[in-house]
Amino acid sequence: MRNNLLSILLGLTATIAVHAPLPVKAEAKVYQFVGGKESINLDASALEQLQSLGLSLASVENTAEPAPGYTYAFNVIPASSDSNAPASNFTFSYDDVTQEFIPLGGTVDLTGSIFFNVDTTKLALPPQLEIGDLFAQPAIDLNVIDKANTGLPVFTLVPTAPVRVDLQNQSVTLNFTALVAQEFSDFLVAAGADTPIAGLNIGEVQGDRNIALVPEPSSALAILMVGGALTALKLRRAV
Repeated sequence: MRNNLLSILLGLTATIAVHAPLPVKAEAKVYQFVGGKESINLDASALEQLQSLGLSLASVENTAEPAPGYTYAFNVIPASSDSNAPASNFTFSYDDVTQEFIPLGGTVDLTGSIFFNVDTTKLALPPQLEIGDLFAQPAIDLNVIDKANTGLPVFTLVPTAPVRVDLQNQSVTLNFTALVAQEFSDFLVAAGADTPIAGLNIGEVQGDRNIALVPEPSSALAILMVGGALTALKLRRAV
């Protein structure tokens, strides 16, 4: 039995020694959003419909330079060491060979706000409604939540193009149509709106993200395997 264990140990060590230097087949790696922006074009007909309900666009607080062809833009809040501060920490896996993009977890937080003047004869709301400090958890759903005021999902994002990952430039581009969320429609109806607007196409969105590779923990698999075999051999000798 001792000889068998020694053979296993030597064979395992030889296998590791032979295979360690060989090139590894490409596989999915984990990346994190570390910055970027969200560019928006608001749909004119949708704004007219909102105005008929009692909401008219007053202003948009830009916090970034819009991408070409877009009107407004919000900054992505980068990850922070302050655990109490809002910060994007969204991660995804990406295989450069298969180009498979898989959301893993985390959030995307944006700065900036959209302000609407409220016709208080139509809606039982304050004279101005702010939608801002937007927040999303793409790995769970594509609802964009307003943290500045209502605390509700206000938009639902529907992808309009495949995710474009550029590892050379460490960037990701995403394109969506933004639809009014059911929760925000219900909020307006409760305030007096006479028409539900869930699913209304409010505009087009382009997300430009800066990304960074998430370091993988050092793999100690080979060491553990050899160590385990050595331990088994010592125990056998003790017996």
